[in-house]
Amino acid sequence: MLTKGTRRLITGGVALVATLFILPTPLFEVFSGTAEGLSLALFGLGVVLLVGGLFLVITGLVKRSRDLRTPRSYDTRQGTTSDEDRPVDGHSMPTAGRQGQIGGVL
Repeated sequence: MLTKGTRRLITGGVALVATLFILPTPLFEVFSGTAEGLSLALFGLGVVLLVGGLFLVITGLVKRSRDLRTPRSYDTRQGTTSDEDRPVDGHSMPTAGRQGQIGGVL
């Protein structure tokens, strides 16, 4: 189950990784003055990916921290598995209610 902001973090991270593959060569060509049409287009795409990726990562972190700072109650908690769905551990210590049933000290 994804928390709030996780999709933005993932998308922003993918955009930043794509920036690493797209931006370096056109960036060098633009700053050296030898850039032509395709290099300028890739430079523009790399800058858009960089800015968009940073925006998504920052907003994802803000949403996640805001979600983690909200107080939890039984009304707002997320669904969990019920006790019937959980496996029974045969090696665990018995609870206080079951100790009298198995002959333990009360």
